[in-house]
Amino acid sequence: MSSMLLIPDFLRAHQAAGRPRLPVLERMLARAGRCETRHPAACLAPLFGLTAGDIHEAPFTRLADGGTPDEGWWLRADPVHLAPDRDQLVLMPESVLELAHAETHALSEAFNRLFSGDGWHLEFPQVLRGYLLCPKPLDAVTHDPAPFVGGAVLAAMPSGPDAPRLKSLMSEVEMLFHTHAVNTAREEAGRPPINSLWFWGGGRLPAVTGVAPLQIVSDLPLVQGLARWARREAVPSASVKHIDTDSLIALPAGDLAALERDWFTPLFAALKDGRLTHLDIHLGGLGDFVLDRSGAQRFWRRGRPLGTS
Repeated sequence: MSSMLLIPDFLRAHQAAGRPRLPVLERMLARAGRCETRHPAACLAPLFGLTAGDIHEAPFTRLADGGTPDEGWWLRADPVHLAPDRDQLVLMPESVLELAHAETHALSEAFNRLFSGDGWHLEFPQVLRGYLLCPKPLDAVTHDPAPFVGGAVLAAMPSGPDAPRLKSLMSEVEMLFHTHAVNTAREEAGRPPINSLWFWGGGRLPAVTGVAPLQIVSDLPLVQGLARWARREAVPSASVKHIDTDSLIALPAGDLAALERDWFTPLFAALKDGRLTHLDIHLGGLGDFVLDRSGAQRFWRRGRPLGTS
């Protein structure tokens, strides 16, 4: 039985938690072979009959959020607060926003009244995840905002041939939102205004390949969207009782103790007793590994703190 365990942003979460010891994972990695480090999209793509360039955040996470499959070219357009700090802008964490659906609905209505005539359409199926339908594909390099939270955003601005168009749209959005009643009310209540949209992850859905893992376990919107695109169901991690053959397990890195208890421990046990024969492990920022049954039996290889050679 073969599976893949994928946890994007693992290292950043581990560092933010103070680098706690995770004894089972440490033993797993001590007994595993190291592989070439890949981007999560490059890990996921072969499982669905795709290339890494086929996987774009916006159209797939939109499916996870209830969107209908279409041929549109979509960008993520997430609501953000950019705080001035001397001569730069700092991206504030989502936790400070305290957004309500009524607020994002009102902001999207104002946007669409102003820009729909030019072929743009903004929607917020989730309060913190917005989607912008573009009148045509854009040739621009954009960035996931997560690595830039709490820091300056100049290096994360769009680049490439169509970047000026996106930056111009961003500036117009900032002017529109600046005087909007939603932000007036937020500032009066002492809450940070939603003063911009973060554009990233643009693309369109590829043709369905008919290829997918037999079991998909995930709480990640991207993987949930991939499952829906492939006409499969992604099972929430809390509902899983056992791992079937040909499985993809894609999890957030938030609760490290829960990962150790609920996933690393039973997966390691399944490898050692032969219920699982092969496990590909992608830990974002830490590396890619492969562990099979024979490797799991190497009891003399002792685990060491994560991130040490």
